[in-house]
Amino acid sequence: MMKLLVFILACFAATAAQAQDLVLRGGTVVNPDGSAPIANAVVVVRGGRIVQVGRAGRVRIPEGVQVIDSTGKWIVPGYIDSHVHFFQSGGLYTRPDGIDLRRAVPYESEIAAIRGRLDETFARYLASGVTAVADVGGPMENFEVRARSAANPRAPRVGVAGPLISTWRPPVLADVADPPIIAATTPEEARALVRTQVARRPDFIKLWYVVRPGETAQQFLPVVRAAIEEAHSAGIRVAVHATELETARAAVEAGADLLVHGVEDRPVDAAFIALLRRRGTIYTTTLDVYGGYLRTFTQQPGFIEREYALADPDVMGSLMDLRHLPDDVVPAPIRQLAGRPAPAEPFATLLANLRTVRDAGIPIAMGTDAGNIGTLPGPSIYREFAQMARAGLTPREVLASATITGARFLGRADDLGLVAPGRLADMVVLDADPLADVANLSRIAMVVKDGRAWRQSELVPATPEEIVQRQLNAYNARDLEAFIATYHPDVQIYDFPDAPTMQGHAAMRRQYGAMFERAPALHAYVPRRIAVGNYVIDEEIVSGLPEGRRIRGAAIYEVRDGLITRVWFTPADDSPAG
Repeated sequence: MMKLLVFILACFAATAAQAQDLVLRGGTVVNPDGSAPIANAVVVVRGGRIVQVGRAGRVRIPEGVQVIDSTGKWIVPGYIDSHVHFFQSGGLYTRPDGIDLRRAVPYESEIAAIRGRLDETFARYLASGVTAVADVGGPMENFEVRARSAANPRAPRVGVAGPLISTWRPPVLADVADPPIIAATTPEEARALVRTQVARRPDFIKLWYVVRPGETAQQFLPVVRAAIEEAHSAGIRVAVHATELETARAAVEAGADLLVHGVEDRPVDAAFIALLRRRGTIYTTTLDVYGGYLRTFTQQPGFIEREYALADPDVMGSLMDLRHLPDDVVPAPIRQLAGRPAPAEPFATLLANLRTVRDAGIPIAMGTDAGNIGTLPGPSIYREFAQMARAGLTPREVLASATITGARFLGRADDLGLVAPGRLADMVVLDADPLADVANLSRIAMVVKDGRAWRQSELVPATPEEIVQRQLNAYNARDLEAFIATYHPDVQIYDFPDAPTMQGHAAMRRQYGAMFERAPALHAYVPRRIAVGNYVIDEEIVSGLPEGRRIRGAAIYEVRDGLITRVWFTPADDSPAG
């Protein structure tokens, strides 16, 4: 009992330390509930909660409180990503059940790296405007992730489920010490697995309702129904992974509260829509997660600007490692995809079903499935927003899915989702009107959580190593403008020690533009890196050059004020590939 009391007091102390008093003045408040925007608004925050919202002149600004001028800005509720996984990085090595590359990077090393950068991952979510997330399934360590987020002011609010209770577990994960997926073969096993998690007070129980070829949804229904009944008896809602129509139908009929993916195999029918409406089930998007796999496996990354700026650059860089991994490490079917264009319309059924669900008035929550290969924690929400708009949702509907419905998904509809009195002070301040274009949801001037305001550069500082890795990522993606954007306009490039070879953006654009055009398989690999103050020294192996050439050398980068100002290249060893 004494330990419990100390824990509760610590939680209250952490909350009090994080909560802030603040005033946002002059911006336009945009809520996604259909209410009219409030121009020239004043938002007053006390103790981390919004206490007043109204037009300037009608709301008294308290004395002694930080006032932030938001003139010319738009203020929306903080974004909620209703589907993430903190035990996955978004990088190439994070799903050995999807592509087994453990000979290149042991899974234990991948998990250790994920744990080591958890606080950075939190900050990347917050910098992306994501002030709350739902982690819908992972190892028991997920409960420690939730505790760490609660004590960290630079973290989103985190709701969690423990291990996925599954109808099947991938063999490659069978020997993991703290498994993210545990199979239940009988109703009794399912109930016992639920009870194990209930002791840790999960925000959800997650079921992985996987039906493989030759199986039917009905044969696993007793296990699914038992897990849902056990969770509901403890007052805990159930989220279900069920991507086929009949599996999703069976899950909802059994009592699922949350569908954490859209239906992908065929069009949803009127009976299914009626069932969702009758049960009040929330339907989650995750439209772009398959795109992340396709972009990675075809080595056509197509990174967006916000990914370069906000994603973990090392994780992002790993997505192009297929170019240099040995042939005996990469499965042949994956190797054969490299360089091929991704299918133009892989999401037609998902998009059509989302439109049908929207037209029927079913609540839709925005989820990314971040952590899967190619779906980067934080900025992946902007890809999801774009896909939702592609499906026909309006900017207001997209915003509602990431705020009001996300709050319902988390079970915090009274705390989150609106800029309104009584709500927690989680907000995003934008440079452009979010109702004019869904792309404007990425134009973030400031993020507010618990009444504390953050600029993106405060949450994701541009260290010299990060800047150099960003330019490497853009080089490997053959993204000329993103590559040049990491360099100072007057950058000077030398052959070591002092023979000038190039200066300025114009010269770089000519030389590297021609190189990217001539060598579509161009790839640079950095086996070793040293960082000393403002200098980063890379050993570089460049392949994919004309005539099969491959060069090996070193590059010394000087980084000042977030840009590469000078580069020295050492004489390179030039040899045929292989």
